[in-house]
Amino acid sequence: MRGALVVAAVGVLGVACAPQAPSAVTDARTVDMCTILTGAELTQLGVRPDTRETMDQFGSVGCEWVGKPLRLSLERDKETVASYRTRQRGPAFITFAENAVNGRAGLTFAVDRDGGTDCEQLMDGGSVSLVVHVASTLSPDGHRVDSCPEALRIAQLIEPRLPKAS
Repeated sequence: MRGALVVAAVGVLGVACAPQAPSAVTDARTVDMCTILTGAELTQLGVRPDTRETMDQFGSVGCEWVGKPLRLSLERDKETVASYRTRQRGPAFITFAENAVNGRAGLTFAVDRDGGTDCEQLMDGGSVSLVVHVASTLSPDGHRVDSCPEALRIAQLIEPRLPKAS
């Protein structure tokens, strides 16, 4: 009986806390995440544009930049947001939640890495997911950026530049 109550409560909470209906998106397989932000925007975010490293591994294509107080990567991942929803999450995950970025379906998750928190904000790109990854680095004053709010803020900056269904 107790198990049925828990399932019923979770079901009710799931309906009450469901994210807004996401905007329709078109296929974002051709989005170049390496050029979606300008050099000036990258500098304002605290990364150095001249540290850009391209990435192409495990179906994820994009770029990474280093700075203080964060390391940033922007990627186009072959896995969809829907496929991430069904994945098993191991003990390294601190948080995992569905959300929306300017009305676009998304997911956010954080993992504990070397005493800091890495956070990924995924956005629906149709047949791909678009990923903002933020890792806090220690700034000269000892300040660490809160990686999940920062990943969401950057995703909100990028999202209007992504393709949408008409």
